[in-house]
Amino acid sequence: MGWSKKEPSSAEIKSIEASLKQVEDQKREMIYQLGEVFYDSNRDAEVVDELYKDKVDTIKKLEYNCKVWNNRKLKTQGMRQCENCGNILPYESSFCNKCGYKLKAVSEELVII
Repeated sequence: MGWSKKEPSSAEIKSIEASLKQVEDQKREMIYQLGEVFYDSNRDAEVVDELYKDKVDTIKKLEYNCKVWNNRKLKTQGMRQCENCGNILPYESSFCNKCGYKLKAVSEELVII
């Protein structure tokens, strides 16, 4: 008695590929969420496992550079952002008119990564 191999249809293959992509996307999203949770709980930690330290430090630098680019963008519009509450203010402001925070000099120097 011979066993014959059934050729899969292209519709069947596409269905399997779509299911595989969906599962891979869900896995990628869960890894991303796990990374966010880990980073949020370790960003201000005094001691981070050596395995993660470089990545945590790099993310901190990237966050800082995002702030610098945002400051530059706001400055071109004659505005700045309160470091305390996030309120957008005229660039020349010394105090936030929302929370009263004394504003510091706007950082415009990028960190080398």
